[in-house]
Amino acid sequence: MFELPDQSVDLVIEFLKMESTPAAKSFAELVEACRRVSQLMESIKASSAPNGKQSAEVYNALNDIKNRLSAYQWNPVVFGHMGAGSHFKVYYAMLAKGSDPASAMEQYAIQWIVDHIDAVHRIRRCYFSKCRKWFFAKTDHQKYCGDNCRQHDAAQGESFKEKRRIYMKKYRNEEAERNERAKRLA
Repeated sequence: MFELPDQSVDLVIEFLKMESTPAAKSFAELVEACRRVSQLMESIKASSAPNGKQSAEVYNALNDIKNRLSAYQWNPVVFGHMGAGSHFKVYYAMLAKGSDPASAMEQYAIQWIVDHIDAVHRIRRCYFSKCRKWFFAKTDHQKYCGDNCRQHDAAQGESFKEKRRIYMKKYRNEEAERNERAKRLA
């Protein structure tokens, strides 16, 4: 089971739900670009030896992320650090674009992505075509935002329909037999 980086991912998801705004659309594209890099890296790990095409795809995908993030200004912030090793800790904070709430949410969401880049692949859209809500997946294989969407999507599949057809045929036959037996006993 994957541990949430922190509960602030809920604010990132809320920002993604503001799909009508250009900033949220741009942010969704950044999330998808990060997910694409994660998928490419996993496929390279799974293959015995990466080929040139895979390496080029990763390079292009990483450049896409870099270009998207270059639209924002970053400022190094230095803190005193009492832990082992260095006495300094450097944190890169994004400079605010504007003072309106949408800009603040965008700034927060971008900062979250940068701080939790390894968790971005968990931000997903629900696989159920009638839902498509954004959510944070708790497992690698989670495709749906919840059980309802998973069950509705499964109920639309051909294998489910075939099983259901066979079950209902058997059920109707048994029901007819029960009715026949009840008539004979009556």
